[in-house]
Amino acid sequence: MKPVYEQLVPKMVACQRVKGKNFGCQWHFHPEMELTLVLSGGTQRWIGDNMSPLREGDLTFLGSNLPHDFRNDPAPGAPFHEVNAVNVHFHPEFLGTNWLQWAEMNNIQRLFQQAAHGLHITGRSRELVSQIMIKMLRTQGIKRLILLLEILQELSTSRSLVRIASPGFFPELQVSDQERMGLITSYIHEHIEDPLYLTDVARHAGMSEGTFSRFFRSLTRKTFPAYLNELRVARVCRLLTETDATVTEIAMNCGFDSMANFQSQFRRLHGCSPKIYRQRAMSITPMAPGTT
Repeated sequence: MKPVYEQLVPKMVACQRVKGKNFGCQWHFHPEMELTLVLSGGTQRWIGDNMSPLREGDLTFLGSNLPHDFRNDPAPGAPFHEVNAVNVHFHPEFLGTNWLQWAEMNNIQRLFQQAAHGLHITGRSRELVSQIMIKMLRTQGIKRLILLLEILQELSTSRSLVRIASPGFFPELQVSDQERMGLITSYIHEHIEDPLYLTDVARHAGMSEGTFSRFFRSLTRKTFPAYLNELRVARVCRLLTETDATVTEIAMNCGFDSMANFQSQFRRLHGCSPKIYRQRAMSITPMAPGTT
């Protein structure tokens, strides 16, 4: 599944609030680096070869050309929350082509290298960076640039950064096949609750099964069944925390037709049973700074 190349409006440091029914994007990539703070809404994020449920206060830092998608998909029985998020975009060479070569920039250069696989920002760093991003919405020009530098300084020395995509994820990026990619992702999300087979998706994309399998795996580093299971488990995680439905009801509503397979896939991805996951999730109070 090839990600779409996204052409962003050229700005030294772009900062915007995203509000609405969704994040306004699909599986895409761009040369700009990206900070995304989710204040509310959102169901899951797909970054590189990693798919995870979204929670309020989720904060990520993505490197150049790392494919990603943030979703806010409605699900039966779950309350629907509109998206409220903040995005910051900047080119890694926003201060010139050689600014990272200075000795004083070693930590930031290392940070940018780590961001190539995406970074989940947690702990004190999440609190501080979230507050600065909210301030950036109200600034322009040099003041916004200074705030970005404060963020980079914090992240470059932080011990609260968690790699998102696997070390071996290196996608083949081409500014092409956008229409086909859009058809594939839309079809999968529209039919996620139904029995969904590789044959059907390949036919919808106008490809043979073999061609589709190679195409899909070369871009996502996953087989289609593995991706589909992760997408469904991500939706299960959301419903476990937002509804009172039973585990069986949720699994069936998310497209699993075998509880044994569901339990196996869930434990593989999260290392615990759905029941334990729900208990742990319900004990966590999410932090969403600057929601006023």
